[in-house]
Amino acid sequence: PGSSQIQLVGSADPVVALAGDDVVLPCYLKPNVSAVDMMVEWTRSDLKTERVHLYREGRDSNGHQLTSYRGRTSLFKEELKNGNVSLKLTRVTLSDAGHYKCFIPTLMKETTIPLIVGAVSQPVISINGTKDWGVVLKCVSGGWYPQPELELLDSHGNIVSATEPTETSDSSETEIHPEGRYTVRQYVTVQKTDDNRFTCRVVQLQINQTRETQIHVPGEVFIH
Repeated sequence: PGSSQIQLVGSADPVVALAGDDVVLPCYLKPNVSAVDMMVEWTRSDLKTERVHLYREGRDSNGHQLTSYRGRTSLFKEELKNGNVSLKLTRVTLSDAGHYKCFIPTLMKETTIPLIVGAVSQPVISINGTKDWGVVLKCVSGGWYPQPELELLDSHGNIVSATEPTETSDSSETEIHPEGRYTVRQYVTVQKTDDNRFTCRVVQLQINQTRETQIHVPGEVFIH
C-alpha cells in the first residue's frame, strides 16, 4: 500500500500505570506493513519534543535520549515486521506521566498516547484514644498520586463522618514526598456497634485504585 493509505494507530484512551510498573504504549501500522527498515521515533510532546527512544537503520540509536529514560525503553523487535512499533517502558515513575508521540518520518505519520501514572499505598488504621462515649480512630495513608479520597466505613458500609479537621498534603508533608505525593489523614470518633468493625478506605478514581484496611475495636475499649 502507498504511504497515504497506511495509518499509525495508537490508543483511544490514556494508558494508566502505577509507579514501579512496566507499561506498553501502543503504536501500530495499519495495514500491518513491516517497520523493520523504517525510522521510529518516540518523543515526549509535552517536553519540547525530547527524545524517549529512537530506532533507525535496523537498531536502537539512543545517544541523544533523555537521561531519565536511559535503560528503560525498548521496542518489540520481533514484532516490527508486523507493523508493531509500540514502546515498552519499564519501572515507570510519576515524572514519566505525559504525552508520548510515536512518529515515523518516512510516512510522515504520527500519533500521541497520553500516559497517566499513579501511586498507591495501604492505609493504616489505629486506635488513637477515647472521646466522650466513643473511640477515636486514626486513618492514615501516604504516598498517593493523584490526591485520593479517604473514608471510614462501619461494617454495614455506612460512611462515618470525620470529627476532627482532616488534612491532606500541607507544605511540610510535600517536602517529605519530592514527587508531590499525597498523605491523607483522618480522625473519626466511632460509637459502639454490633461488631465494632471499621474499614479505612482510600480511593483514587482517575487511576481506578482502591485500598482498604479493617480494624476490630475490642468492646472493652468503649467507655460504658
